[in-house]
Amino acid sequence: LYNQSNRRSCPPRFGRQRLKLSLMSTAESQATTYYVAQRGDQLFGFDTNYVRESSNLDQLRVFPGTRPELVGVVNLRNTVLPILLPDRWLLPDAIEYDPAKPIIVISHNKITFGIQIDRTKGVLVAEESAHHPHPYEAETGYFSHLVAMADGTIFTSINVESLIHQIGQISS
Repeated sequence: LYNQSNRRSCPPRFGRQRLKLSLMSTAESQATTYYVAQRGDQLFGFDTNYVRESSNLDQLRVFPGTRPELVGVVNLRNTVLPILLPDRWLLPDAIEYDPAKPIIVISHNKITFGIQIDRTKGVLVAEESAHHPHPYEAETGYFSHLVAMADGTIFTSINVESLIHQIGQISS
């Protein structure tokens, strides 16, 4: 992902690409880019503005007696990162933590945490017309939309801000 601190090291053409992106038509600018991941038999899409990275993280430190959704913490570049199993919020049945499976790092307003996924589906761009009301949006608040892509892929878009709020309520 592009980091503001690296701006000077980017090739000169990056500035032209940025200018070109700002001149996109209104229809194109209403598209949302999602990082789509699988957990269990479900696909979930996280707005790429909130996904900092995806990787396999080892050296997980587990704390006995913590809540079941908190797997433990890892040291990610000198930052203590809590790793959560999203099943309590996203799935009807919990899946055990598997150190071989990837973690996506979510970040918003100085809150950063990792969520274990089973696998990455990819980065998909969804036009506004692909978004449909989610039947559980009112119940959860963070199941934002059902997104139906032209290739037949259907996933639940996650409202990261609402998910963080929900995690905070459960934790307190």
